[in-house]
Amino acid sequence: MSTPEPRDRGDAVYAGATAERVVPAVFFLSAATLANEIVLIRLLSFRFWPHFVPLIVSQAMLGLGGAGVALQIVRRQVVRSPGRIFAWMVLLAVPAFDLAFRASQLIPFDPFLLLWDPGAWPRFGVFFFLLAVPFFLSGCATAIPFAFLGLKPGPVYAATFAGSAAGALVALPFLMLAPTGWLLRLPLALGAVACAFVLSDKGGGWRKGRAAALCAVLLLLVIPPADLRLSPYKDLAAVRNLPGAREIASRSGIWGDYRAVFAPGVHSAPGMSVRFMGEIPPQATLFADGELRGIVPKDGGRTLPAYLGYFPAVLPYRLFDHPRVLQLGLRGTEGVLTAAANFASSVTIVEPARELVRMVREDLSGFSGGWPGSLPVEIREEGARNFLARDRRVFDVIEAADISSATFSSLGVHATGETFLLTREGIRAALARLGEGGLLAFSGWLKAPPRENVKILRTIRAELSAAGLAPVADRIAAIHGWGTFSVVARRTPFHPAEMERVRRFCSDYGYSMVWPDAGAKAVDSAEERALREAVSEAIAGPPGEREAGLFDLSPATDDSPYFHRFLRLRTLPEFRRLLGSQWVPFVEWGIVFLVLSLGVSLVLAAMLLLLPAVFARDGTGKAATASVAGYFTALGLAYMLVELTFLKAGILVLGDTIRAACLAIGGFSFFSGIGSAVSGRWESERTMRWVFAGIAVCVVAGFVTLSTAAGPLLAHGWAVRTAAFVAALAPAAFLMGIPFPAAISRLGAVGGSAIPFAWAVNGFFSVAGASLASIGALWLGFRWTVGIGAVLYIITGLQYRRVGR
Repeated sequence: MSTPEPRDRGDAVYAGATAERVVPAVFFLSAATLANEIVLIRLLSFRFWPHFVPLIVSQAMLGLGGAGVALQIVRRQVVRSPGRIFAWMVLLAVPAFDLAFRASQLIPFDPFLLLWDPGAWPRFGVFFFLLAVPFFLSGCATAIPFAFLGLKPGPVYAATFAGSAAGALVALPFLMLAPTGWLLRLPLALGAVACAFVLSDKGGGWRKGRAAALCAVLLLLVIPPADLRLSPYKDLAAVRNLPGAREIASRSGIWGDYRAVFAPGVHSAPGMSVRFMGEIPPQATLFADGELRGIVPKDGGRTLPAYLGYFPAVLPYRLFDHPRVLQLGLRGTEGVLTAAANFASSVTIVEPARELVRMVREDLSGFSGGWPGSLPVEIREEGARNFLARDRRVFDVIEAADISSATFSSLGVHATGETFLLTREGIRAALARLGEGGLLAFSGWLKAPPRENVKILRTIRAELSAAGLAPVADRIAAIHGWGTFSVVARRTPFHPAEMERVRRFCSDYGYSMVWPDAGAKAVDSAEERALREAVSEAIAGPPGEREAGLFDLSPATDDSPYFHRFLRLRTLPEFRRLLGSQWVPFVEWGIVFLVLSLGVSLVLAAMLLLLPAVFARDGTGKAATASVAGYFTALGLAYMLVELTFLKAGILVLGDTIRAACLAIGGFSFFSGIGSAVSGRWESERTMRWVFAGIAVCVVAGFVTLSTAAGPLLAHGWAVRTAAFVAALAPAAFLMGIPFPAAISRLGAVGGSAIPFAWAVNGFFSVAGASLASIGALWLGFRWTVGIGAVLYIITGLQYRRVGR
């Protein structure tokens, strides 16, 4: 496809499609598109789970790639009036941000049914397609200036990147201020500005049809948002259906959507001893993005509930009198009330979610009765790793509760979620904040076969051994009650008298002592024996982890911080052999959905990439060669591998996923936009060899510097950490913005017929790159993944000279 002038030179539509109008329209549309991507991450985290993050990125890239395919197929029609089509692509893309999401809410789709119900797959396809529509329309609008309007690719591509950066940065404060249901107003507002640049014709008058489209956008801005549907498997969905359930408080912000629900029938006390004979008071249940987060007993601050002394997690309070307590995470008021009921001298709570803190401390104070008046309580609104690095105080008890859940995280929903507190480095930081004889305590639900409790024991053992604190077996105690466990560890050995306290505590409340191992009993069940064997091997067995086990229980690290990933892919056939049709619940759904997303995107890419090749056989597609496909394939994969791996590493440095997403995507877009703007000066083959070498060097150097400096950076404020993160990615991002427009310019010099094909290839393999970045981080680690991205840039550079020939 060449880029000739339109047939009607007097066409007012085309005359208005100049750089002065097109570039700002592309800028604001790109800002709206990126804001829509970030908002969808929040909305689908609420409806489903956070493992939809790579799915949203894949949908965005699939839509953009599909735009290239469509333009390649209908290129003759687009050539006749590219200005008019560009304008309408903008005008259609903007309302699609809202309408596509509204339509997706009507699809009765749930990812958990994909392996059970074949009928779920068509619904998944419709759901996936609907959310990709606005990205497809936006991709068409962005690609037309490259391929049909004869504009220089550098400024247009720079506007694309700069707009994406602006959308990411604007999204950050908007997420803090807007209720969850109203978040889509941001891409609509940004898109409305883009629409304003395509309204007028040659004479400066407005076209009525375009003005009507803008009015529709403005109407969507003011009408009520779509109701947010929840997966029926989410805790909030279940509690809402209880008789008399009502929402008594809600807040939302960058950390998530928080809601408190009171239902007369809720009396939650998981793992409570069967020897408690009293009553459990009425409770409010707290939810974070629809998942159970904590409990608020009614009037607990006025009268301490007696039942709070009947849990295995109380163990550290029985080993230390009047402890100074550090609780990592706010669990409603239950955590503070438990400390008060067990005579803590003070409690410091570290909770980064400001919205949750405000809701518990202010909105629910009348229901809860506030904090106990006799107990000094301090709340620090920051990440746990940041607090441990910054605050130099020591504590007698450091608690990390609920490291495993009774709900669907038991199905591995959070297997792909980064948990930096439970890595070796996180445990090391916590141990360093313990005072003389201080205790590090973990609690959660037991699983069969045992996983979380065994993995945390292996992590503790690895850190104690690395510090030269041996024998480790003398520094750990582990117990379990009905369905829950408690593990305590410290830097000094336990005395016999202290172990006797543990035994007496278990005897008084009906718990079982797992370590020190008291030996098997004749009445022990198979599950009990399996638990004791796994704990004994984790604490006192040979160093290292058994490769023959069904689960990967090796300690997580900051380079691959996936504490809740236990799946060994090679053991799936063994699962099916041992468990038959019951093997599915042991599959980690976060990983399954990630792999499904990758598979679907690759199938679609393979199918749709054949279409432009077929339509390029008429003599206009000579440049759509294997060299073009190879170059843009490697480029799409490499960019996503690097960008998303920096994003994941940024979660530790910056403290949360949304901030990391906004700054990583925004930072890469901004600096790549600058690189695109100057790319016209560096298009020679000799210069580009240095550009690709520079990308590889800057990617590796920037990432190694960031990961090495992460520990010291955690002790600094958010501004310093942000500056360091942006500085680490900036050189690589700047150079990474050059290869795409440079290659597009070479294709344009030979007629431009392969530009839509190149756009499609780059978009589709960016889809694959989004999922492959997560898969690489899970099994290879961040450094290997970013290293592969750097190698791909070298491979891309080797193909540059063949592009456009």
